[in-house]
Amino acid sequence: MEALLSLGGDSVLGLVGILAAATAIIVEVLKAVLPKSFPTKILAMIVSFVVVLGYTFVFGTISVASIILAIFGGFVVSFISMFGFDQFKEIINRFTGGENKDG
Repeated sequence: MEALLSLGGDSVLGLVGILAAATAIIVEVLKAVLPKSFPTKILAMIVSFVVVLGYTFVFGTISVASIILAIFGGFVVSFISMFGFDQFKEIINRFTGGENKDG
């Protein structure tokens, strides 16, 4: 726990970015496997909690405080992974002339 709290701001941002990227990749792979009726945002939230809790158990100390921080971190990572890819896709479509919203 002390090791996590002693990280600098840039290290925490980098860690959150890596976890969000891993979550986005896992979600994209699972979307191909799961039925189309399964909501992607719920899948992203479940995967982010699993990824963040897994990271906490492997690289951190297991305590009540670290699990609470991991749950909070799961919300942050799921938000970034859900909306980060959508924003990236919008930027790419805007500059490449991809997918029109009209049809």
